[in-house]
Amino acid sequence: MLITKSKQNFYNKNGFVLVKNLLNKSNIKKLQKTILNRSKNYLKDKKNFRSIYDKQFHSELIRLKKVEPKKFGSLYDSIQRSLQLYSIICEKSLIKNICNLTKLKKENISFNGENIRMDLPNDKLHHLEWHQDRSYYFQNRDGNKGIVCWIPLIDLDKKNGPLQVCVASHKDGFIANYKKFRKNKKSSFQRKVKKKNTFKVFSQSLKEGDVLFMNKNTIHASGKNTSRFIRFSLQVRVHDLMDPDYLSFRYKILYNQTDIESMIKKGINIDDLEKVSI
Repeated sequence: MLITKSKQNFYNKNGFVLVKNLLNKSNIKKLQKTILNRSKNYLKDKKNFRSIYDKQFHSELIRLKKVEPKKFGSLYDSIQRSLQLYSIICEKSLIKNICNLTKLKKENISFNGENIRMDLPNDKLHHLEWHQDRSYYFQNRDGNKGIVCWIPLIDLDKKNGPLQVCVASHKDGFIANYKKFRKNKKSSFQRKVKKKNTFKVFSQSLKEGDVLFMNKNTIHASGKNTSRFIRFSLQVRVHDLMDPDYLSFRYKILYNQTDIESMIKKGINIDDLEKVSI
């Protein structure tokens, strides 16, 4: 499925566009299964949950976050490099639409910031305020180059808190005087921008297989999850590798400290591991 001309025009005008039923749902189901299977290493109840929509699965994960937050953090970190995650990102339908919207050739695409979010009900600590992804990702100085892909991994209604997007906010360009802050010492820094009252806010129920594409200058924020379910979503940021001012980057592996401490308790020698997990 290719972006239609009307959707292309909508994206150019509003700084985002929603493409329904774009992705292969079987790939999403496989990633859901990966999350379910990995969770068994952390949950007391080892039963085979029916699906990622199983109410008890969500209840167990919410309990884990409250009672053993470090283990929840280990689970969160462990699923971020699942091969199945990359199977979704590299789907031909997604790449084709990225190329159409950005006018980039496939071989000229760079991406990072690929991550699975697990947003708990009424979680104020990790709720992202109004921001632009350009302030987090510096590969292209021009936020109009590249794109943001926001992908629901479960069906989302208004209670789950789908993404909130300020319509046509990308036209104001990159807001360099953002406010950098963090809610406490355990949370990461946020880069908040002021939202104009004149901006209309788009927030719509989403289904598995849908993709929300956004300009990197588009102002957006986390929706409020008032349900009793965790909101699972996948994001990836796309950049123009051929940009003369492209800022090259390299990842550094940081192993989860909770996992390291657990191995030490088990008597596993990890001297070699500590040398590369500074």
